[in-house]
Amino acid sequence: MIKKALTLIVSMILLFGLAACGDSTESSTDAASGSEKEVMKIKLGHVTNDQSAIHKGALKFKEIVEEKADGTMEVEVIPGGQLGSEKDLVESTQIGTIEITIPSAAVLSNFVPKAAVLTLPYVIKGENEREKYKTFVELGKSEAYKEIATQAEEAKLVAFPEAIWWVGDRHVTTSEEPVKTPEDMKGLKIRTPDATAHTEPFKIMDANVTPMNISEVYYSLKSGTIAAQENSVNQIYTNNFHEVQKYVNLTGHMSQNELPVVSLQWWNTLNEDQKKIVTEAMNESGEYMSELQLTANEEELEILKEEGMEVVEVDIEAFKEATKDTYKSFEDVLGKGYYEKIKSAQE
Repeated sequence: MIKKALTLIVSMILLFGLAACGDSTESSTDAASGSEKEVMKIKLGHVTNDQSAIHKGALKFKEIVEEKADGTMEVEVIPGGQLGSEKDLVESTQIGTIEITIPSAAVLSNFVPKAAVLTLPYVIKGENEREKYKTFVELGKSEAYKEIATQAEEAKLVAFPEAIWWVGDRHVTTSEEPVKTPEDMKGLKIRTPDATAHTEPFKIMDANVTPMNISEVYYSLKSGTIAAQENSVNQIYTNNFHEVQKYVNLTGHMSQNELPVVSLQWWNTLNEDQKKIVTEAMNESGEYMSELQLTANEEELEILKEEGMEVVEVDIEAFKEATKDTYKSFEDVLGKGYYEKIKSAQE
């Protein structure tokens, strides 16, 4: 009898728990009218730490949504990969376990192949990061760029073409010799993330490429297992690579950016006013985040100099020439002619 009673109690607890997990709305009382209103609960997960510009941008998104929705939408921002890797988070967004995530273009390209175009060497025009950011903002309004959003829907995701979340140019750091031309890359033992978009340009330049998780890079540089790595200024600084690398070579070979996406399943439950709120908030918070990141990249490059790193100006035109055919390795996933469309859209 006691055993049956315990079984019944456990079953009821599980039943109520599952019911609570499946309900993304709550009721709250409107202080002015005294009436109850439904509050939509929204989860936004990302992998960067709580000091990053991306996290601060996510908090700005939360602030804007909640203000515009007048208390009927509530955003919970969950940083630091607490809900999984970037890939895990995109998959969770696809199936609606969470509503929103902010992956890099490189990771999103695993689900939305056309996004890979944004990872190619020197695809965004400009002489510096601020010029490239402005170019990117205009590119987001083009029909060519909107093809990424169209393909995202096929992957059960909604993308926002005009929401530009800028991270920054990636540069090569080295420990022993500066890198000024593509010839200096030959045989160089360099770490990249484990993604074709990162490895392919360096293979083309005959570097000795070692894909590696970023958590292993510092000690691999310190031990001499690798002699170089490539990353944004922010990552070089926050990971203390200046302690184990002497040169930051301004190759700017990739302009890294994030592409926020939401669950299509969830999006289809929103009314037009709610969709407008989310879209406007995504665009506005992207502007806010990008300015934070652009400023941080400029300031942190100066800090790297103060910490003893030598900043090396490279022959950018030579690097562009050496990597100009990288896109050919991606034509199967991009679709023939799409790279050229993106380039033309910036003219």
